[in-house]
Amino acid sequence: MREVFIVNSISEDRINLISTRSSSCESCSISGACNLTGSNNERVMSIEKKEFKNIPNIGDYVVVEIPDFSVSKISFIIYGFPLLSFIILLLISYYFTKNDMQAFLFGLLGLGGAYGIIAYLDRTIFKKKYKPSVVEVLAKQNNLNLKLGIQN
Repeated sequence: MREVFIVNSISEDRINLISTRSSSCESCSISGACNLTGSNNERVMSIEKKEFKNIPNIGDYVVVEIPDFSVSKISFIIYGFPLLSFIILLLISYYFTKNDMQAFLFGLLGLGGAYGIIAYLDRTIFKKKYKPSVVEVLAKQNNLNLKLGIQN
């Protein structure tokens, strides 16, 4: 999904963007739970400067490609995988040890291992796969002012 943002501020290593909620937000599968939402019904995003080919100025428009993803798939990874690993290790260890406490501890070990795997995948694969990318930078003078609180 492509969205148009306006450059709100520029820091040393990041460019902060804002936009009003588009009509596509209402039909989005994660509507209401989006981490891009700021106050006053604005969408807020911060992107590293190295993602830009040309560094924009404050007030310029930026077209950003936001990747689509399945909420149910992400929910299974976050909740289902650790639960399954807890139950499977709990049952396997109880079958061999016949000791409730040891089985429970092995289940917790499986739970911790699953969250460790998820944390590793998040830092390596998911961060790259679901990262918003800058498509185009449009100069301010060629566009309409959307009145989003930009200081000229």
